[in-house]
Amino acid sequence: MTTIRREKLLKRLSSYWQLEALNIIFVPAFTAILVIQADDNVSWPLGLSMVACSSLLIVGAIIWRLKFDELHKKVEFESFIIPWLDRAKFPSLWLCLATIPAALYELMHDGRWSPSVIATMVLAALSILEWINYYAIQLQHFDHIDDFQRLIKGKGFREAPLAKALRRFTAQQLK
Repeated sequence: MTTIRREKLLKRLSSYWQLEALNIIFVPAFTAILVIQADDNVSWPLGLSMVACSSLLIVGAIIWRLKFDELHKKVEFESFIIPWLDRAKFPSLWLCLATIPAALYELMHDGRWSPSVIATMVLAALSILEWINYYAIQLQHFDHIDDFQRLIKGKGFREAPLAKALRRFTAQQLK
């Protein structure tokens, strides 16, 4: 990797993990403010969706920080955190999937598309998309021109960086 390309990547990744970390609190707080401003209540299904979304944002912040550290040749944190992220993979998926019946319950209970129902559905969808983006396939292609051009050229989606790391971790465990 050339020095210029490495420096650009370092600059980009330094803000990625920080933005993900900021959103752990910002997304649920902003959602709650919007729902309350619309004279609605923060329901338990919305709370569940907030927790699911924030838990995946924690994963995202960790992943991007690991990538940032890797470019700085600091990898001591990775050996500790990758097993933890591996153990969190399916519980976080179940948490995300649990938001769907919770959102449907709230819709049936309210009987209308209230601000809380809409927010619950949006955060439920976001948490599921974040899980896919981190644990399976990199969905995010809009923030880096090389990734976007790769997608436009029909080369498809890439395997998520965490999915690669977990595959390497699993292979090491099997040895």
